[in-house]
Amino acid sequence: MPITLENATLLSLDPPGVMSGALRIENDSVSAIGPMVKPSPGDEVVDCGGAVVLPGLVNGHTHLYSALATGMPPPSGAPKNFHEILELIWWRLDRAHDAESIELCGLIGALDAVHCGTTTLIDHHASPNSIENSLDNLERGIAAVGLRAVLCYETTDRNGAAGALAGLKENRRYLERCAQRNDGRFAALVGAHAAFTMSNETLSACTRLAAEYHSGVHIHVAEDPCDDRLCREKYGAPLVERLTRSGIVDESVGVAARSILAHCTHLSQADAKRLSRMVAAVAHNPRSNMNNQVGYAPTNHLSGVQLGTDGIGSDMFAEARAAWFKSRDACAGLAPTDIVEMLVRSARTASRLLGKELGQFAPGAAADVVVTDYIPATPLTPDNIVGHLIFALASHHVRHVIVAGQWTLRDRQVLTVAENETRRRAVDVTRALWSRMPRA
Repeated sequence: MPITLENATLLSLDPPGVMSGALRIENDSVSAIGPMVKPSPGDEVVDCGGAVVLPGLVNGHTHLYSALATGMPPPSGAPKNFHEILELIWWRLDRAHDAESIELCGLIGALDAVHCGTTTLIDHHASPNSIENSLDNLERGIAAVGLRAVLCYETTDRNGAAGALAGLKENRRYLERCAQRNDGRFAALVGAHAAFTMSNETLSACTRLAAEYHSGVHIHVAEDPCDDRLCREKYGAPLVERLTRSGIVDESVGVAARSILAHCTHLSQADAKRLSRMVAAVAHNPRSNMNNQVGYAPTNHLSGVQLGTDGIGSDMFAEARAAWFKSRDACAGLAPTDIVEMLVRSARTASRLLGKELGQFAPGAAADVVVTDYIPATPLTPDNIVGHLIFALASHHVRHVIVAGQWTLRDRQVLTVAENETRRRAVDVTRALWSRMPRA
C-alpha cells in the first residue's frame, strides 16, 4: 500500500534542505515530495504533526560480530596496548562464534540500529571457526529486521594459511551471490583485517578478488601505530608501501576507487591526503578510537571521510555528536558542516555499492525514511541544520522507520520480528558463545 507522510518537516542532508509538506512512498521508492503533495485514494496517510522526517542513516563501518559482547568475560589481565586489546578481547570473541550466534548478532545489531534510525550497515565480519556461509548467516539476521547491508569477511593470516584461504573463499562466494541477486538490499566487498596480520600474497589475493568482481577492499589501515611497526618487523616494508604493492591503493589497478579504508588514524599528513583521494571513502570512528585510546584521525587532511561506529552500536546521531566534540577537543579545524558531510558520504558509498539512491528525498530515491517526534522549538533552516543535528536531534526522537517502502518500526515497536522474544533467546545464545571463548 502506498504511504503518504503529511504535515512533515522534511529534512534532507544531501543537499541540505528543509521543506514543510508531504512525502509520498510507492512500492520501494519515493514518488513525490513537497508542499503540494496530496495523498492518492487508497494511500495509508500518516500525520507527522510537524515533526522532522529524514532519510534513513548509514553506518559506514561496523562489526556486528560484537553485538553480543556487552558484559562479556574480561581477560585475566588488562590489555596494555591496542594489539593486546585485539588478542585478549576481540580475537577471543570472534573465534567463539558459530552459525547461530552470528545470525543473532545480525538480528540484535539490526534491532539496535533501527531504533536509532539507521537503515543501512556497512559491516566487516569475523568468525574464524565458522567462516563458511557466515555472511549468509549474518545477512539472515539483518534481513529479518528489514535493513540493508554491505557485508564482507575479514581475510587474515592470523589463523594460518588455511584460515586466509577460507576467508577469501567466503568473500568470493558472497560476492557471487550478491552479483546474481543485485536486489539493492545486500552487497559485498572483499574484507581484509589489517596489513600487519596479512602476508603479501594474501593482501594481493584480496585485490585480485575485488578486481575480478569489480568490487573494492574493506580494510583497517593505521588504526594504531602497531600496524606500520609490525609490517616493518614481519614483512620488511612500511604499511603504505605494502598496501601500494598489493594494489589496494594503486589507482592503476582499479580497486582503490571502490575501497573503504577504516580508521587511518596514524598516517602521515602526506599519506593521509594521497590515500584518501584514491579510495571510495575513509571510515572515521571517533568513539571507538577514544575507547581504544588509539588517537584521533587526521580528519583535516583526509578527504572522502564517512562516519562509522566500529562496532559500538549504530547510533549515528551519537556518533556525529562525538565526531564534532572530538574534533573540537583535538583542535582539528573542522566545520560543523564537515560532520554532516561524513553522514552524507556514508550514504553515498552505500548507494554506489547497493545500486540504490540512499540518503536523499527525491522521486525515485529509496524509500528509507525516519519519522521522528522532534518538533523544533527554534527555526530550522538549511543554514542551521547542523546545529539541530548535533545539539538537539537524537536517536531517542526516532518514532517510525520505513525501509524500502515497508514499515519496520512503528511507534517505536519493531514490526518485522518479535523483539522481546529475540532478545530473550539471545541471552541463552550469548551464554553459550561466552562459554566457548578461550581463556586469556
